[in-house]
Amino acid sequence: MTPIARTRLLFVLSYLCFGLVAYALYLQHVERLAPCPLCILQRYAFAGTGLFLLLSALFGGALSRSGLWLAALVAGAGAAIAGRHVYVLYHPSVSCGLDPVEDFVNSLPPAQWLPQLFFADGACGAKLPPIFGLDIPEWSLAWLVALALTAVLLSWRRH
Repeated sequence: MTPIARTRLLFVLSYLCFGLVAYALYLQHVERLAPCPLCILQRYAFAGTGLFLLLSALFGGALSRSGLWLAALVAGAGAAIAGRHVYVLYHPSVSCGLDPVEDFVNSLPPAQWLPQLFFADGACGAKLPPIFGLDIPEWSLAWLVALALTAVLLSWRRH
């Protein structure tokens, strides 16, 4: 892969991450779907992954490779959170709503600075209409796993 193609791919992937956060905001503010604490943590993961991918696109060399590893780490953590969210969806007896996770998420500084983006007030077990056959947390899991694997593969490639 040429350096220009690699940079373009990193820009596209970062824009994808920010676009998925924008879609979550659309679901929250237009469709009136309240985000749960795990949803908010997944937003952090997409935003962090997008930021590290963007930095990797802007800078070369070791800094780019470090950014890719950080993007993979954040996306992997987000995938673990999304996996937990999928588990909660399929096991309704497991709680995630009004618990210490919500208090923790809502006490983070971004939730105070940008509550319309990072404040959780929904239930994790709420069953929403699927999108192309998958629930929103399942889509989140798929995208975060794909982003993590892509970041790892790109970090291994020489440019």
